This record gives sequence, C-alpha cells and structure tokens, in this order.
Amino acid sequence: MNWYFLRHGQINSNLNKVYSGRSDEPLNAQGLQQAAQAAELISSKSIDRVISSPLARAGQTATIVAAAHNLKVSFDQAFNEMIFGPWEGLSEARVKQQYPLEWALWNSRPQDLRLRHRETLEQLQARVIAGMRHIEAEGRGDNILVVSHVAVIRVVALYAQGRPLSDYKSIEVDNCQLFPISISEEALQASRKQTLSLDVAR
Repeated sequence: MNWYFLRHGQINSNLNKVYSGRSDEPLNAQGLQQAAQAAELISSKSIDRVISSPLARAGQTATIVAAAHNLKVSFDQAFNEMIFGPWEGLSEARVKQQYPLEWALWNSRPQDLRLRHRETLEQLQARVIAGMRHIEAEGRGDNILVVSHVAVIRVVALYAQGRPLSDYKSIEVDNCQLFPISISEEALQASRKQTLSLDVAR
C-alpha cells in the first residue's frame, strides 16, 4: 500500500501565524487555487482513495482534489489536527509572550512539551499510525491520499524515516505540499511492540 500525505490549502491563520487548531476556518482564495493545483499534482499517482481530516480546510482541499479524479472523500479523526489546548486560536507572538518557558521548550525539545489539554507529539504520532494500520487492515485501495495538517505530516514522516520526534521542527511542510510516505514492515512491527509495552505498563 502506497501512502501520500497532503497538507491542506492556505487559510488566513497560516498567513497570520495563528494556531488555528481544531477550528473550522475555510480556505482563502490562495488556498482554493493551491487545492486545484494539487489535483493536477497527484494525477500521476493513480490514487484509489482520498481520506481527509474532518476539519473544513482539509475537507475543502480533499473535495477539490477528489472531484478532479472522480473519487469520493471519507473523513477520519485519526488524521485530525493536533490538539493545541490553551494555544489554540493564539498567534505565535502571543504564545511566546504568555508561555515563554513552554515556547522555548517547544522550539528546542518539542517532544518534551507537556501542557494540560494539549496533545503530545508522542500521542499524536500514535494516533496517526494506529489510523493507518486500521486502514491497511481494511485492504481497500493500493494508493491512499490523506489530506491533513502540518503536525500530522511531520510525525508520520519522522516515523517512516525512523527519526526521533526531537527532529519535529526540521521538516518543512508547505500548503498543499505532497509527501509520499513508505512505512516498512519493520517499522510496523516496532510500533506493535511499543503499543504492547505501553498497554502492559498501564
């Protein structure tokens, strides 16, 4: 099974460097154009299924891309945006002002940041990989396109590359940038062992 992850088109919060989080902010004019261009970008990938985050910006992007290839869009919470907790709706400048220590940690050791009501990178990665494993178990389609968000794409790319979550900030993800993702059986086996050990620890 071949995976492709696509970030949604541009929204105003991207321009203003705001953590839009789980808000249902729609694509702006540039974002709509980017989605149309993305539809052309994937034309050579023989996509069988289009799966989207349930948020409006991802759903709009996925719908535009899918319609160009006579495909339907399904929505999966596994690929929803990261939960940013108290940072949601705040600009980066405001976060830096209100949470200086946490902001410094987020930019130096993002995997270590812990905030109440905020998803950790480890929790996010586990959610995304579990969603992928579930879809693979269904066995429907050889080429899967997932339309999602920066944080989701970063953690799955790191997982596929066998890199630590401490490298989170090193991966650039532009609006409507396409990421081919290949996860080896060895990586999946490691994931199953980690999940089992976590379950035992609980």
